Amino acid sequence: MFQSDSPIGPFEPITPNLGMSIDGSVFIDDDGKWYFTHAGSQGIVGVEMESPYVFGASKQLTPFLGHWTEGSMIIKRNGYYFMTYTGNHVFSKGYRINYAVAADSPFGTYAVPDNNPLVISTAPDFHGLGHSSTVLGPDLDSYYLVYHNLVGRSAEGPPVRKMNIDRLVFNGSKMDVLGPTNYPVPAPKGPDFADRLDGGIDAERWAVEGDANTGTVVSTAKTDAIFTAEFNFRMNREPSGTTRIGALFSHTADGYASAVVDPSRNEIFLEKTEDGRTETLAKAALPGGLDWTKLHTLRVEKGASRLIVYVDQLKTLDIAADGFPAGSIGYVYADADPVFSFTAFSNDAAGTSDFELFKPLPGTIEAVHYLKGENRGFHVKKRSEDAGYRPGDGVVVAAGDGSHAAALQSKGDWLRYKVNVSEAGTYAFDIVRRPSADPVKVELFVDDGPGETFEIAPWPGDGGAEWVRQKVGSVRLPAGYHTIRIRLEEGSLVWKTADFFLTEPVPASAERVLESAGMDDVHGLWHEADGGYKSISHEDAKMYGGSTRWTDYRIEAQVKFEAEDYGEAGVLFRTTNESHFPDQVSDALMGYFVSVNSAKIQLYRHNYDSEILALANADLQPGVEHRLRIEAVGSEIKVFLNDMEKPVIVHTDPNAFLFGRVGIRSNHATHIVLSDLKVSAIEP
Repeated sequence: MFQSDSPIGPFEPITPNLGMSIDGSVFIDDDGKWYFTHAGSQGIVGVEMESPYVFGASKQLTPFLGHWTEGSMIIKRNGYYFMTYTGNHVFSKGYRINYAVAADSPFGTYAVPDNNPLVISTAPDFHGLGHSSTVLGPDLDSYYLVYHNLVGRSAEGPPVRKMNIDRLVFNGSKMDVLGPTNYPVPAPKGPDFADRLDGGIDAERWAVEGDANTGTVVSTAKTDAIFTAEFNFRMNREPSGTTRIGALFSHTADGYASAVVDPSRNEIFLEKTEDGRTETLAKAALPGGLDWTKLHTLRVEKGASRLIVYVDQLKTLDIAADGFPAGSIGYVYADADPVFSFTAFSNDAAGTSDFELFKPLPGTIEAVHYLKGENRGFHVKKRSEDAGYRPGDGVVVAAGDGSHAAALQSKGDWLRYKVNVSEAGTYAFDIVRRPSADPVKVELFVDDGPGETFEIAPWPGDGGAEWVRQKVGSVRLPAGYHTIRIRLEEGSLVWKTADFFLTEPVPASAERVLESAGMDDVHGLWHEADGGYKSISHEDAKMYGGSTRWTDYRIEAQVKFEAEDYGEAGVLFRTTNESHFPDQVSDALMGYFVSVNSAKIQLYRHNYDSEILALANADLQPGVEHRLRIEAVGSEIKVFLNDMEKPVIVHTDPNAFLFGRVGIRSNHATHIVLSDLKVSAIEP
């Protein structure tokens, strides 16, 4: 480990090689305690730090991608710890980014949300997305994910990396990436007001009272009622026992609030001054050993319900936001001889900048990220409140999993969103909602043009799921920047997300769909046999065809057992983001697999892992061709065998994959022939 007083050096060694693995990352919690994470073969490893250069014992953490896992980073937002991490072999197309969430501690019990992988693409010209870092945006409120894609190999062997940046958005305990976007998007928004005072104070932008030792500096610009302000300062000399210095905000003709540091007591005070009288509202101890002749940052985040003060990114004060109005910002100081530096504010706080974003499509829109303002971003007749998240709108309800949903309860209720459509075309429209046995109708408007009405069918599942993904319909979207408004026409709708993805028609009958498979679509050793294909090695072999833009369709295939076989083979469908590499997880795809062996038929769901959704017993004799038919319509999957009119498997997936291509798979089976694969459209 090396140390320097400057980010550009010179650096001096302070420890020998500590012998830990690659991709080390440091996280400092609000109590000032340091934590270190690094890569591992069984998942991310955590190490508590006694000081910036003294490490404790290692602890295996739960974030794990079933293989080598690396590139970890922790941030803390709204009381949750979010860890991003990367896995699969770096040379595989399926190198990807996941995230996990903990509520108790940086090394606490991490849960892996359903919207994982967080970032993935295996497209030929854009793949190998991984090893991310998270940075605060220039508007002081937003966060961005910085990660790489891979473009071949360098002369030394490792892949060449290119940098990508996409916006992160949050919904309680849920985090999502607006992307990956491999196309133009709007530039990040900057602060609403910003200045650097260390180069001189502009009298048109600031009012100064007092002298260089004691006084105030107040901006002429004023914040809105919700804002985030950042203050950077240092002192030219060591503080004395009477030194006080800090941030001033909510400055009006009636008074102001301030977050003031007392270096001699090593404390920060939140104060309110009115009519010449100052009241202390809260105070907190600061980490020891702070050098106030070095640059420090104060950050004041005034949201709808809480006012939070951070010192050098550590949360130190947190109180109710009542009584802190819109107003000017600045500095207050006494016996300090200060140097003020970058100072700014944005009229966003606690993630409100997520609301006004252009959401990229294809992609996901969080229901609660509607535009600001009644009759601009929302309109509701019957209000339902979830205190602490957009209070007053009457749209938001708790989702029960740490995130929030939107409730449209009366005919005519609506929500509006900004979207950035990457490509003109027909987009499938699906929604994640609370299941209902009653019909629901919604109307969708693009740029307030003519609306299109859709009926959301009653949920066909067994009623055990709290949230379900359902196909709604399809809509033509023009390329570019637009708004989408979703209005309730019948019933009631409590929903979490809307997804829009590009579609194309499934051919009326697509025979021999695998014959057009390219080199990147054939994995493992296949042999043509009896007009079909069989694997000729005891490995996991896959072959893909068709389009990732296909949605509802029927797949048929002949299955023949040449002899008893202890492996399994079958049909892949609705697959995307397939990856093949010798040193990676075996189920490196997203989609479904219907497998057969001589005794049973199984329906798997793959999301870079494997889950059996349903199975049926069977007696499939060697030497006999058996017909396998699969129908995927919306969230419902039916599997038929031979000429049976009744399916052997019926499964409704509450978190369904709704689009993707088709293929075949032989998993350690050398005596199973798959032939006559056909795909046909299913009319609604």
